[in-house]
Amino acid sequence: RKALEEIRWLSITDGLTGLYNRRHFFEEAEKEVDRAQRYHRPVAAIMLDVDFFKRVNDTHGHAAGDEVLRKIATCCRSEVRELDILGRYGGEEFAILLTESDIERACQVAERLRIRIEAFPFVVKNVNLKLTASLGVAERQLDESVESVLDRADQALYLAKQRGRNLVVRSD
Repeated sequence: RKALEEIRWLSITDGLTGLYNRRHFFEEAEKEVDRAQRYHRPVAAIMLDVDFFKRVNDTHGHAAGDEVLRKIATCCRSEVRELDILGRYGGEEFAILLTESDIERACQVAERLRIRIEAFPFVVKNVNLKLTASLGVAERQLDESVESVLDRADQALYLAKQRGRNLVVRSD
């Protein structure tokens, strides 16, 4: 039984960060969106991307990049509630679905997360790295799918990158 539970855990988590993998994130997010739709409750999404992450890998190696991603996951866990859904979306991009949260609350969470990452002591091979993240935020509209709200949050994330990085941008 323990072995089956471990296999299940491995099938739903990202091996590097311990967060939900993309597939399981979507499964859980779909359930939450269905619940929010049924009870007319707000749901918001945050997309987060580590700024200039390629430089970390190119300068310090992939092991350093992996350590940075693990620490980013730790930062994310510290800023979201247990009932929120957090996953590694791919590469250096993370997705968060905030249950029972409107755009204002989501922006507050995203800003706290941005500040935490900027202040976090990323020490790799005795080198102190200064990292930042760009974040996009969107609130789910009536009858909007998980994919659509994440896409709008992702578009806001790209606006944050275009506007200079280390920013939170909301989709209105």
